[in-house]
Amino acid sequence: MFAELQMLTPMVPTREVYFIRFCKQLSPEQWAVVDVSIKKVEENIDASLVKCRKRPSGCIIEDQSNGHCKVIWVEHLECQKSTIHPMYRTIVNSGLAFGARHRMETLQQQCERLVFFIATNIPTKDSSGTLFDFRIKIWISSDV
Repeated sequence: MFAELQMLTPMVPTREVYFIRFCKQLSPEQWAVVDVSIKKVEENIDASLVKCRKRPSGCIIEDQSNGHCKVIWVEHLECQKSTIHPMYRTIVNSGLAFGARHRMETLQQQCERLVFFIATNIPTKDSSGTLFDFRIKIWISSDV
């Protein structure tokens, strides 16, 4: 697989990574997804494109039997040093820009968006024909 990770600013270079993914059902309620870069894949790719290597990373997804899932996500990238604007250096080095917390927030936003689009009972206009403006606020607990 190929992934290009980016912050929404030109001041932070994108992180490009090639990796393989393995998924396995551990139990009826639990799945594991593991990503890792391997040398055989990287040997066949132009070396100038390989900027990051994925160390063993991934997630465990556990059904909570109440319509929710518990997700534990670990992200471990090894990247070439690059010039990062000082204004963004702290957020990149802390892991907030490309780390597991960022992946969890993205996953939660995608799930909420999917639920919203699947729902058939949500009106998009009021009786006068005015479009509603939907805004969703997402909170991630600090123990994720």
